[in-house]
Amino acid sequence: MAESVYHGLAEALAMRGGTLPVLKCRELLSLLEELFTPEEAGVAASMPVGQVTAEHLAQATPGKDATQVAAVLESLANKGIAFSAERDGAMVYTLMPVIPGIFEMQFMKGEVSERTRRLARLFDDYFSVASRVAGEQVGSAGKSQAGFPFARVITVEQDIPSGVTVHPYDRVSDYIEQADRISVSICYCRHHGELLDHSCGKPNDVCLTFGRQAGYVAERGFGRAITKGEARDILDRSEEAGLVHCSSNTSEYVSFICNCCSCHCGIIRSIKGGVIPMGAVSSFIVTVDEGECSGCGSCVDRCQMEALTLDGEVVTRTAESCIGCGLCISVCPTEALKMESRDEALVPPQNQRALRQSIISALQQSSG
Repeated sequence: MAESVYHGLAEALAMRGGTLPVLKCRELLSLLEELFTPEEAGVAASMPVGQVTAEHLAQATPGKDATQVAAVLESLANKGIAFSAERDGAMVYTLMPVIPGIFEMQFMKGEVSERTRRLARLFDDYFSVASRVAGEQVGSAGKSQAGFPFARVITVEQDIPSGVTVHPYDRVSDYIEQADRISVSICYCRHHGELLDHSCGKPNDVCLTFGRQAGYVAERGFGRAITKGEARDILDRSEEAGLVHCSSNTSEYVSFICNCCSCHCGIIRSIKGGVIPMGAVSSFIVTVDEGECSGCGSCVDRCQMEALTLDGEVVTRTAESCIGCGLCISVCPTEALKMESRDEALVPPQNQRALRQSIISALQQSSG
């Protein structure tokens, strides 16, 4: 009986989509058994795609009243499996996808325990299988990439030259100023790596969430609420450490800004790998003035994408590899590096609903 509940849950999670295919394999079932009790799995499997109240879900859950269903949903929310928020005086819940969603929440507290180490290994086992299958599917379709990216790179704002048209969705400062709530958490990607004994030494307390997502993170103990000034300080510290700003791929607002490294963060690694990018490049690209370049190589060491190469005494750029983060510019002593607008830059969907529709449409096209 319990096994069939987890199979049903796998099917429900597959309907949520995500950046990797949800495969009903031994590795996924082992992961789900660690994350969900059989009771939680049964309730989660019956949740519709989208928001639901305990009262409405109880009508589709035989043998449980609204109070019992609410207790299970609260448990899922506290575990970082179901997103919760108050709407029109009632608490609504949404079952998260495996990734992005459930995976990230499990490591945002920065906990180190036998359970978190076990979860890290289980996720790693599943990602290995899912990534291999996704790569095979892309290869058989004859495509270099599939899907629609849920995240995007944002250029370091002070490195964007004057006189260039800058859209509001390219300004990190605008998102900070308009946010009613901001929280900070531990970088889940780097913490996941540390639990597997793979640390890069980069700062961990730099993962920002905004708006309703920030409220959920702070209220459920996955992070802490911070001020706008603290958020700006975190971005400055991240830039100094050579971390890339990645945000949700929306224009009206963002739900998160991660500060990413190519050694651990899935967004940057997926772009660099070029198979199924989780993130889109920024609206800008770096250019090199060879006449001004001193050949010091500082920018080459700074670039996580290996887009810059020291060719003799001059730096050259590989356009296909440049994500336009702007981190290289801050270490150039001669101002030989500059940002310019990228041709045919992707315009982010307006909000989360539009983003979900773009992701679903891309999945349907690739499966068809």
